[in-house]
Amino acid sequence: MSKKKPAGNPTDRPSTDRTNRPAVPKPSTPAATRPADAAVRQPTRPVSSTPTTAKSDLPIDARPYVWWPVAVLAALGVLLYANTFGHQYALDDIAAIEQNLFVRKGIAGIPDLMRTEFWHFSNISLGYYRPLSLITFALEQEFFGTAPGISHAINAVLYGLTGAVIAILLQKWLPGQTIIAFLIGLVFIAHPLHTEIVANIKGRDEILSFLFISLMLLSYWRYLETAEWGWIVGSCTSLYLAFLSKESSVVSLALIPGMQYWFARRNVWQSLISLWPFLIVAALFFYQKQKMIGTLSGNPPVDWANYPYAIEKTQKSTTFKFLMYYIRLLILPHPLVYDYSYNIIPSGGKGDLLTWAGFVSLIVLVWLTWKGFIKRTLWGFGLFWFFVTMMPGLGFIWARGGIFAERFLYAAVMGFAFVFVWAAQKLLIRQPATDESADASPRPALARYTPLLALMAVVAGLYSFKTVDRNRDWENNFVLFNSALPAAENSCQVQRHVANEWIQKGLKDRAVLDSVSAKLPKLKQPDSLRRAQVALDTAQKWANIHGRWALDHLQESTRIYPNFGEAYFSMAYVFQKIIPNVDSAKYYYKQTIRAANAYAPAYNNLGVIYQTEGFTNNDRRKLELASYYYNRSMIVNPAYVDGLNNRNNLMKATGINVQALPDSVLTRY
Repeated sequence: MSKKKPAGNPTDRPSTDRTNRPAVPKPSTPAATRPADAAVRQPTRPVSSTPTTAKSDLPIDARPYVWWPVAVLAALGVLLYANTFGHQYALDDIAAIEQNLFVRKGIAGIPDLMRTEFWHFSNISLGYYRPLSLITFALEQEFFGTAPGISHAINAVLYGLTGAVIAILLQKWLPGQTIIAFLIGLVFIAHPLHTEIVANIKGRDEILSFLFISLMLLSYWRYLETAEWGWIVGSCTSLYLAFLSKESSVVSLALIPGMQYWFARRNVWQSLISLWPFLIVAALFFYQKQKMIGTLSGNPPVDWANYPYAIEKTQKSTTFKFLMYYIRLLILPHPLVYDYSYNIIPSGGKGDLLTWAGFVSLIVLVWLTWKGFIKRTLWGFGLFWFFVTMMPGLGFIWARGGIFAERFLYAAVMGFAFVFVWAAQKLLIRQPATDESADASPRPALARYTPLLALMAVVAGLYSFKTVDRNRDWENNFVLFNSALPAAENSCQVQRHVANEWIQKGLKDRAVLDSVSAKLPKLKQPDSLRRAQVALDTAQKWANIHGRWALDHLQESTRIYPNFGEAYFSMAYVFQKIIPNVDSAKYYYKQTIRAANAYAPAYNNLGVIYQTEGFTNNDRRKLELASYYYNRSMIVNPAYVDGLNNRNNLMKATGINVQALPDSVLTRY
């Protein structure tokens, strides 16, 4: 009995009996119009002797977007910070706005702002060239005067505009995934880590930088959709404005090829070659910076408060430790502190577990980023975005030994949002079956997304609550500094800042005391004299209390950092202005000079004390000491105006101008 061969066996041969077998179609050349071929075959391209250009695959298909995520994220960005509209200046606002003479000049000061460093009036050279935010402050001064509420409202509006731009951009990147794109934007906008940037007016440099980076990416995406070079011009302009906002925007150059590779499905070479116009913009900007301020890197000071890891030579190991702190704050943004000076985060080292955890985490995350790059995954792009945008923050500790700061996470939150929403989607959304039976119907999209939406509503709600609550801490310096004490009591800088706020209150008490004392001799009525005496006693009481509280925090500050010159300076100031004790004031000003011999105000204030004693006691030696210390203040800081004016006034009144004195005189007095 012969075996039957299985049907379709390639060894079967057709029978010679053509009458009993089914007709078999003859093979023929496929027609170009056949649907089956059109679905699987790539179109045949003519062979050319010239190589294919990198933009031969453009334009890509235009991707539409819907408006409701744009409106929601824009409105949410403004509403979350509406409770800052009544706030005053805080922290760096004072140096960037109130103490910046070019900003105070309004429009007339803009040319000077284009030629000076960001912290020009703080007498330090960090090499920061960020004129755009300062120009916006100058415009506000021109049209609104000193109005911090207006500045806070503008920050919130710019943040809302950022939400609108990323809502469009995310929909372009994730076509057909409107809900996922919206949720990524929602995590970014609601995240409490942004309070330091938006609630602090000075943070506008960071807001503008990220806003223009987003506009750069969106404009370039429109170029991919249209192949029109006008969008390239718009994209390059946005990059230039991002540079003028903050020079660390240079890292965004890596996002341009990354965006194309992940979401436009262009190959690596096509993505990289597209960078050439942006590299030209970067080169021109840094040339401009060099010409305008004369430096690319500045000359940052090295002190224990702000650059402790450089002094301890632990920059590299502490970088790994910082990575763990940054990851923790991305996931659980609590507690939040405005300052992480010495010694909130002790140096990393070989025996530190967090240092090793950070090192291992870095290796794992780099490996995952590479895997995500190969597979073009959503979480891979999130990790890529995180590493790119964290380069300035991690580089600040690696290269300069600087301190930890929440603001370095502003852009990196977007990378976290990608990873978080992707993970939540994979965990909670059940994908519809691909081979459903005839009597089974797919679940509605809303039903499938309900678990994810419920989780994100909880997360966004908690983030929003924390944001609104944290905003209250940025009302003014007094509230901000005292809010940090529970979480940062081991920060020498926080302790000094709190002390300085009590000093300000003590100075107001002294002003009342002096005012009432001046009026007292003119009072004749017993009731008036009694009320004046009560006012004197009350002012004296609170001046002593506020002065003592200030000294308590300053002593704690110097316990944390024994060579903290600015803390000793504040101690001396308390004894000079609030709790009068001339000998103590002299002692602590000299302690300031020993700890920080380039601190010009300490020399100047010593000169003021000696000048007062010299005129009071008609003591020429004291006047010579005053002249000497005024001159010393100008030597350590030639731009220090108070020392120059005091030296000139003393010389005009007495003819004394002393450049040097023997040590025996300096130690005696």
